Amino acid sequence: MTMRFHDYRLENVYLRATEAQRREAMALWQAEGVVPDAAERERRSDEVVLMARTPLGELAGLSSVAIVDAADGRRFYHYRMFIKPSARIPYLMCAVTRRSRDLLQAFSHPSGPLAGLIVVAENPKLMRPGTRRELQRIGFAPWGLAPAGEAVWGIEFGNPITHSN
Repeated sequence: MTMRFHDYRLENVYLRATEAQRREAMALWQAEGVVPDAAERERRSDEVVLMARTPLGELAGLSSVAIVDAADGRRFYHYRMFIKPSARIPYLMCAVTRRSRDLLQAFSHPSGPLAGLIVVAENPKLMRPGTRRELQRIGFAPWGLAPAGEAVWGIEFGNPITHSN
């Protein structure tokens, strides 16, 4: 399934990425210095949800998720995203996050249902007031701090999402 955001294509590849798409994701992370460890790049390439492509078809960025267990026993998607600096057009990050959220909320995961989506804000820019407002518009709420002090934001899939643009 392919969606559009302006001239960008957003390709849903969750749990069905081809070997070529996985190699593209690993090459992007390596070239941009995002995931320096080769084994970690390989592992994460199986977790890609959306691939964002420029009008020329170049990989501009992607979202990925890992499954994590909460203290209360529920399982959540741990959401990550990276957009190349040269491709960071206004609201592309929001579009990728919204589309990823919608796909994951509707997805029947083979290992069983997941309770929602969490983001650990490792990038301090994510805590700027404008970005915080955008996260809230997408449906995230602040959930506290991770052990290393990063802000944790979450969406519970059982709760209605009021802004689905």
